[in-house]
Amino acid sequence: MASIDEVLTSISANVDAVNELQGQIEASKAQVDEVLGQLQSLGIEAAANALNLGKEQLEETSAMAAALTAKLEEARNSAELAKHS
Repeated sequence: MASIDEVLTSISANVDAVNELQGQIEASKAQVDEVLGQLQSLGIEAAANALNLGKEQLEETSAMAAALTAKLEEARNSAELAKHS
């Protein structure tokens, strides 16, 4: 049977994983910004518009990851409360 400490460890690992994923998403957004600037400077608007859509999707994904982290933090807080009850 799992203990509350094991639950806390598991939730903390999930928080770390989501934070790492969010960092990777942010790195992708930085790459998109770089390429987007290059496309715009070359006047390749169709590709720039398509890539901009991808950037917006990455921004949404980043917001979802932030919301997931917040929910995991809530779960961790609940487990902490259970541990100290």
